Amino acid sequence: MNDKYALPELPYAYDALEPHIDEKIMRLHHDEHHQGYVDGANSALSQLVEMRKEGTFDQIKPVKRDLSFNLSGHILHSIFWESLSPTGGGTPSGAFAEALAHDFGSVDSAIGEFSAAAKNVEDSGWGMLVYDHLPTSCS
Repeated sequence: MNDKYALPELPYAYDALEPHIDEKIMRLHHDEHHQGYVDGANSALSQLVEMRKEGTFDQIKPVKRDLSFNLSGHILHSIFWESLSPTGGGTPSGAFAEALAHDFGSVDSAIGEFSAAAKNVEDSGWGMLVYDHLPTSCS
């Protein structure tokens, strides 16, 4: 297997988010935690390649589970690093704020619902706001 997942470089210095997130936490979370997801995804992918070569799939369920878990951790962290910025933050505005107000009643309501949902994610606290073109209710 030649293709492997790789840890992306941070788009800013490790200390760029201080005082909100310090350099030590950034290094730990990026270099060790995120790297663990990359290593786990690559290991599971290697096992899957071997299974396919041998035609033996008795351990497919745990390998696919490990691949799914670690690859999603890698992808979410990659998005996470790109979402942070030393010059970011603040209250949403413009078309984004209008969409939040339309769909959630207000920006504050959207933030409250999103925060509650993220805090209640089993074992991770991850939350991601994404757009889905389908309506939220069927009529």
